[in-house]
Formats: sequence, C-alpha cells, structure tokens
Amino acid sequence: MFRRFRNPAFQPNPLAPAMLQTLNQANRLVANGQPGQAAILFAQVAGEMEATNHPRRAANLHAQAAHAYADSRNEQAALIQARAALTLFIQNQMARRTPVFYTNITRKFTNHGMPDAAAALAKEFGSRIGPMPAPVTPASGQRGRLPTNCTKCGAPIHADEANWVDADTVECDYCGSSIREE
Repeated sequence: MFRRFRNPAFQPNPLAPAMLQTLNQANRLVANGQPGQAAILFAQVAGEMEATNHPRRAANLHAQAAHAYADSRNEQAALIQARAALTLFIQNQMARRTPVFYTNITRKFTNHGMPDAAAALAKEFGSRIGPMPAPVTPASGQRGRLPTNCTKCGAPIHADEANWVDADTVECDYCGSSIREE
C-alpha cells in the first residue's frame, strides 16, 4: 500500500453540501442534454474553489465548464474556461491531465465548428503542453473497477488520470471524496 504526499492543509472534502448539490445538478443537466446551464454551475463552483485555495479542483471544474460551454456552442465562454483550466493545470504541474484536456478540448472545438478557439489555445498553450501520457495499465488481477462517476458529486472518474490514495481508493478531483474500487 502506498500513500501520496499530502499537503498539511488538505481537507478531505472541502465542498460544502450546497456545492455538492450544485455539482450534482450540473452533472444531471449534462446528462439531460442541457450543457449550457450546466456550464454556468461548473464555472461557479470552479470560482469558489479558486477563492478557497483549491486550485487543482478549480482546474478540473474549469475544464468541465469548458466542455459544457463547447457542447452548447458558446465559443467565447468555452475559450475563457479552457484558458483558466490550462493555466491552473500548468501552474499546479498536473502533467498527466494537461495534455489530455488540451487534446480533448481542441478536438471538441474543431468538431463543433470553433476553429478560432482551437487556434487561440494552440497559439497560447501549444508550446507549453507536454506529450500525451503513456496509458497506465495495472498488473492483471491487481485492480478492481472504479465507478464511472463519483458517488458524491457525479463527476466522471478516469482510473488513468485519478489521484490514487492507496491500492484500491482514488480521490475525486472535483469534490475530494474517496472512491473505492468495486
């Protein structure tokens, strides 16, 4: 069993119940085909996370907001959120997350007819983005399955990008909840 270094100021779940409720509502809106409304909520919680000194969670929430705005074809808002996410990813040395988000959001911009937004990100961040990380493949029989979404806030969980707390538990990047493998 291993533990990653923890910041002494780390709070296991810095999200107040109202913030968790907001994230749940945002994830439900995305699932129900209302990404524009969800984006507003993701951006709101991202701002609150930045204000309370939780930049890694803020970065992931800005990324969620960028995707939701892009899905609703709001190019300017999507670009603002993508810039905020990438800035925080780079500042916080989130080396695995940065190129994955950059690749996905620029692809989404291009696919949704927003080539100017994709070009702006490429110009501003392209030279600062590292290579795509190698896929993490656990040894056979070593890992169970993670749920696809956080049980507290509904955010997506990706094993290859997760912050593993121990051999069978990850931390939600959005709300800080511990999620155990099934």
